[in-house]
Amino acid sequence: MSWKLHWGTLAFVCAYAGLVVGVPLLVVPALGWLSGLAILAGTTAYAMMATNLFLAIRRPILEKLFGPLDRVYNAHRRIGTIILGVIGLHLILIPIASAVDRGESLLDTLTVAIPLGVLGTLVLVGSIVLAVNTKVPYDRWQKFHMATGFAFLVLTAHMVSGASQWFSLVNPLGGLLGCFALLGAGSLLVRVADKARGGVPYVVVETLQRERGVEVVMRPEGSRRIPPHRPGQFVFLTATADGARETHPFTLTSAGGEERVSVLIRSSGDWTGRAQTGFAVGDWVRADGPFGSFTPPVGAGAPQHQVWVAGGAGITPFLSVLRTAERAPDVAEPSRRQVELVIAARDASDVPCWEELSTFARNMPWLTLTPAFSAVSGRLDGDAVDRLIKSKPRGTAWYLCGPAGLTAMVQRRLGQESGAQRQVYRELYEWRAGEMNAPVKHP
Repeated sequence: MSWKLHWGTLAFVCAYAGLVVGVPLLVVPALGWLSGLAILAGTTAYAMMATNLFLAIRRPILEKLFGPLDRVYNAHRRIGTIILGVIGLHLILIPIASAVDRGESLLDTLTVAIPLGVLGTLVLVGSIVLAVNTKVPYDRWQKFHMATGFAFLVLTAHMVSGASQWFSLVNPLGGLLGCFALLGAGSLLVRVADKARGGVPYVVVETLQRERGVEVVMRPEGSRRIPPHRPGQFVFLTATADGARETHPFTLTSAGGEERVSVLIRSSGDWTGRAQTGFAVGDWVRADGPFGSFTPPVGAGAPQHQVWVAGGAGITPFLSVLRTAERAPDVAEPSRRQVELVIAARDASDVPCWEELSTFARNMPWLTLTPAFSAVSGRLDGDAVDRLIKSKPRGTAWYLCGPAGLTAMVQRRLGQESGAQRQVYRELYEWRAGEMNAPVKHP
């Protein structure tokens, strides 16, 4: 964990601590404990909304403050779920506090703050529920999810109209909430502008049919380009496939630092299915990035023993690393370094770029390619993973990328083996379901 991550997290922890301490001190003496708790729940939910808008801006500053963007998005999804509970607590406590602390009904003091709160809450809850429902098509999900910005603006008006007597900008607590309001509104403007702009323009120069996928090669159009990427990083690609324009995250498969970049698109949904034949040379796309820190090292300073476990599209970061290594003199020479790439698939026809991977294994003395083909030699199950763990020396670094069930199983097995788990990096590329992409390192 970097110092920047530490201080970025610490800044938000201090801000939330200010709310937890400051709101009761300000409200409880005047209105009572229930009112203090109700207002604390409301302000906390509002601050969390502003935080979540900030965590969605897709800017390099996020990785500087909090670490890899996939980890940030994991926090974004979890915070969104927590917001529902905190708002629910606020809705329960407000009428109770009004009756107990002040002896009146909310209907007796009906102000514009109440309908604003109801409207903002309905929009927010609806957008979050739809966001976590993976049955909603991806293109509709993106539109629904943008409604959280509208909900934030409505709830800002709700807070200003309903609690302005407590949170004036001239006192520290009001200033803190003002900072959250500016953070949320500014982040929303950035997201809207980015959505309209769509990233750095690239043009498709080649489409390559791969096993169960298509690799799209692109070059920059004009003077702008994304910064040089490290092998294993990903971009957000905005493109039109068969008439449908969407934005999706894809790992870059090209060698690190190259001007021409490529992504591998496997058919896993409506849009990615159309993308198999929906791209043509000359098509314009836009890219945002690169992001992520799932970058297995093979150069100087890399661990002497590594195991890479890949399944499905999880081969893509390793493909980028190997293409980079092919061009790097410091890893092309024989050495004591040993990397074993274990690929879980049905058979060779299920592995993107299988022939290229086989060529790498023949030409790179430090690389061992181990197919775990269920149709040939059996699945990569728990027993097979246990045998693999036992065959590796202490201090081996493990990099896991693939379906969540596969990588979770391998990580569990590593945790059960005493002394075996030293460095484990896990990336989950399901962007909406289950855990988000979250590299995990265990000391």
